[in-house]
Amino acid sequence: YGEESWSGAVKKHVLNSETFDAYDPAALGRYEYTIGWLKEWACTRQFGLGTYLPWDPVWVIESLSDSTIYMAYYTIAHHL
Repeated sequence: YGEESWSGAVKKHVLNSETFDAYDPAALGRYEYTIGWLKEWACTRQFGLGTYLPWDPVWVIESLSDSTIYMAYYTIAHHL
């Protein structure tokens, strides 16, 4: 999310009512806030608590992000 073009594409998608439905205006505001906040908080690092990436023992997935990332990873892992 630190890349402006990437976060901009996500924000454009989330704020477009034809491509995304948050089901609640308050939730939509939180999505927008979180997209902006994520640029300042990496989901991976090289030290501390978390889960090591299965293909790279140097990088650690932040403990609050690993459950989300691993669900996405295991969805496509058999294709890798």
